[in-house]
Amino acid sequence: MTLTIQFYTMLSMAAMGLYLGAAIDTYGRFTRKRPSVNWLVICNDILFWLVQALVVFYVLLQSNNGEIRFYIFLALLCGFAAYRALFQNFYQKLLERMIIRTIQFYQLTVKLILILFINPIKYLLKVLYSLCIMVLTACLTVLLFLFKLIWNPLRWILLLLYKWTGLNKLVNKYKPILNKIKEFIQSMRKKKE
Repeated sequence: MTLTIQFYTMLSMAAMGLYLGAAIDTYGRFTRKRPSVNWLVICNDILFWLVQALVVFYVLLQSNNGEIRFYIFLALLCGFAAYRALFQNFYQKLLERMIIRTIQFYQLTVKLILILFINPIKYLLKVLYSLCIMVLTACLTVLLFLFKLIWNPLRWILLLLYKWTGLNKLVNKYKPILNKIKEFIQSMRKKKE
């Protein structure tokens, strides 16, 4: 391995140490509110460290074809220490600002969607509902009026025909039978309940 490759490897591993420090702080920030240690938290931690190891090894593979030497671990440690000493406070403040801005952007997007899409659709649906109710009420009123207009004369004609044809005498004759059938149906309904 040439000196140039070793130098690039050292620089890349120091940068990966900085990256690991930032990744650990980011992961810690998003998992700060753990209720307790359970299998899901353990799986998340293991998965996090596996991903970080794969990222570091990928960078190592790109810089020196994956040759692991002692100075690689020293470079990682130096990068991590540099992050903790120089960049940790700045990165944590930047991360908090980014999280706050992302939450604000999300809330703004939700409000815009509500104002521009959901509220107008709700208003249109209320207007359509009111129009439908008004049209149905008007139609029912007109139909009821027409029914009364037709029914009143028709009822008088039917009553006259009922009396003239003698159906009233026939109905009075069979009225006791009809009452017994009605009572029987009512008693059957009571038994079912």
